[in-house]
Amino acid sequence: MNGKTIFNEYHPREHQEQPVVFSNDGAKIKSTNYWTSGYAASGMCYLSGNAGDWRFLIPDMQGEAIREFSGVKRATIEPSIVHARSLDIIAEDGTNTPFCISLDRQMVDRAVTRKRCRLLVYTSAGLINNVPVQVCP
Repeated sequence: MNGKTIFNEYHPREHQEQPVVFSNDGAKIKSTNYWTSGYAASGMCYLSGNAGDWRFLIPDMQGEAIREFSGVKRATIEPSIVHARSLDIIAEDGTNTPFCISLDRQMVDRAVTRKRCRLLVYTSAGLINNVPVQVCP
């Protein structure tokens, strides 16, 4: 794990498209239009909440993020220390420099509240990890 931070900035003029829609089975995603959206095509991650947990969608072009989040044992979601109006989703790997994605709050589908829950990590192939997450908004 290398301590790299990736920033996903939302630009409204570049993303005039339909809202991201989910079909759910509790916290799990049954289906979503995210994978065929312009967001995924442009490499933007998405954070969606349901049934008390968070689902983190990582597009296929974010290979490094997929590798990092597929192997971690826990994660943290907190206000970004790098980018205003953003959240950091941190792959806690036990090092002093964990991998992090800064996600514009426009790419989150609901208010983030403090709690402990699960982070379900998805790629277009499906669920790749399900880890405890500490949320510190």
